[in-house]
Amino acid sequence: MTIGQLHNNQKFELLTQIWPGMLRADFDTYAELYEKYYLYLDDQFSFIQQKPTLYTAHTLGELGNLIRRIQRPNHMKKADIVTDQSQASYNTVDIAARMWLTIHIQHSNAHSPDCFQWPEDKTLSDAFAEWLNQRILSNRPLDDDDTRQIPLDFSIPNLIRYYEMKVIWTSDLLQHLNVDWEHNQIKVYEHGICLRNHMKNPGLLPFPKELVREAVDTLTLLFPRCKDTDDLLLKERRPILDVPYGRSRLLALSNYHYWRRNLSELITHWENGPKGLSQIRLKPDHGNLMEYVTFWVATLVLILTILSIAFGVGSLVLAKKALDVSVQSYNLALAIACADKNETNTLPGFCK
Repeated sequence: MTIGQLHNNQKFELLTQIWPGMLRADFDTYAELYEKYYLYLDDQFSFIQQKPTLYTAHTLGELGNLIRRIQRPNHMKKADIVTDQSQASYNTVDIAARMWLTIHIQHSNAHSPDCFQWPEDKTLSDAFAEWLNQRILSNRPLDDDDTRQIPLDFSIPNLIRYYEMKVIWTSDLLQHLNVDWEHNQIKVYEHGICLRNHMKNPGLLPFPKELVREAVDTLTLLFPRCKDTDDLLLKERRPILDVPYGRSRLLALSNYHYWRRNLSELITHWENGPKGLSQIRLKPDHGNLMEYVTFWVATLVLILTILSIAFGVGSLVLAKKALDVSVQSYNLALAIACADKNETNTLPGFCK
C-alpha cells in the first residue's frame, strides 16, 4: 500500500512527525496538495523496501521517530544521532532527512557532485552552512552589483512560449532553478506545500528560514496569477499556487540572494530575445515589436511578390491562348472567303 492510499488519520499522523506543529484543520483544508509529496515519500521508502539490509529502520513510524531525533534543538552531529556508526545507520539517517527536507542528502563517502553531503562529524546545520557558503554565498559579492528590475511579464509560461524552454519538476530543493542551457531545460521545485510547512516551523530547520521564503518568492515570481499559468499548472498537475504562501510578487533582483545568480542568467536570456520561430510571436510587453513587424512585413512582401508572379504567368498564358484563337479565327475566315473560285481573282494576295 502506498502512502497516498492510507487513511487521512494515518497521513496526518505521519505528517505531524515531520512537522510537529501541524493542525488537523490545516491538514484537512490542504490535504489534496500533498499528492506529489506522498509520491516522493513512497520513492524514498522504496529504497528501504528493495534493500532492507542497507538500512536500520524499516517502517514509516521508525523513520518518523528518527526525523524527530534529527530535528532536536541541539542539532547533534550525524554520528551522535545513530546508535552505531555503521553505513546502514548513516543511510537511514540520510533517508529520514531527505523525507523531511526534500533534499537529496547522501553520506560524505558517496561521491556525487549533484548531491548534498552530510559527513558524520558535522551537524546538519553546519553541513548546510558550509554548502551554502561554497555554492552560493561566496558568489554574492559578484552578484550584488546586479540590481536590475525583473520584467513584469517574466514567467515560466512565457519562457516556454517564447523561448521554447522545458520545465523539469524536481523534488530536490537545492536543484531548484538549475538550468541546462544545452537542452534548454529549467528545474522547478514542485513541493510548495512543504515550503509552507517549513515556514510555519522555522525553528526546526537546519538552514536559514530566508532560504525557504526565497524559494517561495521565486515560485510566486515565475508563476504569476494569470490564465497561462493556471493552464500550465493544470496540465502539469502541479497545484503549487493553491498553497497560501502569503507572499507578494517581488520584481527587484536585489530581493533575491540564494537564487539571484540563477535568476540573473534567466533574465539575461530573456533580454537577449527569443530565437528561431519564437521571434514571430509578439511578447506581451512588445519588447520584440521591431522583429515582429519586420518579419511580417517581409512575409507580406514575399506573398505579394509570389501573387504578382502568379498573376503575370496567368496573364501570359491567357494572352497566348487568345493569340491562338485569333489565328485560328483568321484562318477560318480566310478559308471561307476563298471558298468561292472567283475570289482567287478578287483576293489574289490571300487566295491561291
